[in-house]
Amino acid sequence: MSYFSWGVFTPAKVMAIFSAVCMPHIASADIVPGQQSVDFEFGGQPYSIQQGQSGSTTLPSAYAKTARPCPSECIEPRVAAEGVVTLTEHEVFGFMQQRVSAGTGLLVDVRLPAEFEQGSIPAAISVPAPTLVASNPYREDLLLALGAKGSLGQMDFSGAFDLLIFDDGPWSPTAREATQLFLEAGYPAQKIFYYRGGLQMWHLFGLTVSK
Repeated sequence: MSYFSWGVFTPAKVMAIFSAVCMPHIASADIVPGQQSVDFEFGGQPYSIQQGQSGSTTLPSAYAKTARPCPSECIEPRVAAEGVVTLTEHEVFGFMQQRVSAGTGLLVDVRLPAEFEQGSIPAAISVPAPTLVASNPYREDLLLALGAKGSLGQMDFSGAFDLLIFDDGPWSPTAREATQLFLEAGYPAQKIFYYRGGLQMWHLFGLTVSK
């Protein structure tokens, strides 16, 4: 049969062919090539990141918008601050397996508690950005809980956790602002990592979300 004897490719025919060819691969897709999950530990508890666990094919309404008012929800720059490394999803997986599992790194969700409770990246801790402002009398206690030693202005961060900071996604300034506040408090830039994709990209890729 000639390739062109199929006749006109209508949208319905194209979708039927695409589904027949691609759907088996989607159903068995690895999270990374040759790996069906990203497994790590936090606080002695095992976690597993996989794709499509909810079975949903749509984004939560908060992440499905395609038009957002700027300046409140502008497209964020790639770099949160000088010296702070921006990570892709693959690098977030590596951070989980290498630093979180080893007890040297933390996933830090800097959104408000009500947003955190609606779902976050598994094993993330909640450190709302407003708690990092200089006027917060408990900011020193927070930094001490993250592994710093001493008092504000003279803190030793050599033994502090590496932090992977994220928020709702590339349209939210919260993670970038929190990064700046950490730096102003003395946290070293080399110990801070920025996941610009945030929860929006996490949901877009169908990755496991904790609730």
